[in-house]
Amino acid sequence: MTAYQVLLVHSPGASPVTIQKLLEERQFLIHVSRTWEETERTYARIPKDQLKYIFLDLTLCNGSNWEQFMRQVHGGSGDTILVHFHPRFPHNLANLLNLQTAEEGEPAGSSDQQTPLIIGDSAKFREVIGLVHRYAPYDITVLITGETGTGKEVMARYIHEHSARRDGPLVACNMTAIPETLVESELFGYVKGAFTGAERNKKGLIETAEGGSLFLDEIGDLPLAIQLKLLRFLESREFYRVGESTPKTANVRIIAATNKQMERAIQEQRFREDLYYRLNSARVILPSLRERREDIISLVEHFTLQCCQRMQKPPKKVSQSAQTLLADYSWPGNVRELRNVVESAVLVSDNEHITIGDLPMHLQQYATGNREELSAKVVGRIDEAERDVIRAALREANGDKASAAKRLGISVRTLYRKLEKFAEFKDLKDESPSSVS
Repeated sequence: MTAYQVLLVHSPGASPVTIQKLLEERQFLIHVSRTWEETERTYARIPKDQLKYIFLDLTLCNGSNWEQFMRQVHGGSGDTILVHFHPRFPHNLANLLNLQTAEEGEPAGSSDQQTPLIIGDSAKFREVIGLVHRYAPYDITVLITGETGTGKEVMARYIHEHSARRDGPLVACNMTAIPETLVESELFGYVKGAFTGAERNKKGLIETAEGGSLFLDEIGDLPLAIQLKLLRFLESREFYRVGESTPKTANVRIIAATNKQMERAIQEQRFREDLYYRLNSARVILPSLRERREDIISLVEHFTLQCCQRMQKPPKKVSQSAQTLLADYSWPGNVRELRNVVESAVLVSDNEHITIGDLPMHLQQYATGNREELSAKVVGRIDEAERDVIRAALREANGDKASAAKRLGISVRTLYRKLEKFAEFKDLKDESPSSVS
């Protein structure tokens, strides 16, 4: 079988190694280009019946050159598929390729069994992920705690997909969504005639999750009477359907979560101490978003890309001023609130950039009340971004200033001025005009 050819358009300020490796694993012949002029020349010489995909770096998808290339592609023949990706989130591209493979009839996991994308590089979040990877492979009960909106269900799915039970079902249930009178029958099931309306036998959540994992969200709201029955199941793996006298067994891993202060609930006799200690044998504490501020912009970029794809909108970027505001806000609703804000902004924005004016009113008011402090942070963020791009270009050019300036689209003299400007940064001193040849 002839290998498909693909065109990879990648920004000069980032390394394409991860993306290239991802494509090579799928046996693609890869053509890499870093400018739109180079892209047009490469595209013209590839036979269109062999060109399977064009992978486009979202950070480059703007301006007249990009628009001209899009007209060239849309005016051509063939069935080439355009795939946008963000260089900071290669896993998104991996998921897209897996879905495409499944459509072509090759084996792939079902969409509801794919490992959730976990985004975060802050020290506190890396510590959590390290702990999760130690717990996940072993068949132990895990308790996930954290404020509302920190992503407890996403983490539960991540644990399940990294366990030996990944091929089994993951059944999720929010305890607050079930009326107290129905919790027992929903959890353990019932037999025909057990109560009025029980016209047939019905499996509970535990039986439904056989061979897999059962995620019990808001476990702190479980009625006391059911807490004892859950404890017995955790100790013996036996349970009784409502209306049945013969015990059943189930091979199920329990993952529980709560945003409650469990120690206080125990003191107030709203939660059994013995059940808490049984659940708490392996505990994962998710940090709030304000404790991992370094991850906010990565999350914003991910949610923006995700929303644009879902809403079938052109790719959007977030302005520096909006980024600074989002990174500075306290986020009482954590990741869930951030995602909702980004979705709202993508929906109302009519331009290629999301600005403060596209954000909800309470954030605009926050920006007004903290204008001077935010303005100073915007300047710092712009300088930091410019410094990072220059450093990347110098490294790509192996220290050659003329080549780096060409990659950046500026003159060598301008590059010298910028290096002098950033001489105060310790990590750029080795790349100053006096030391870079």
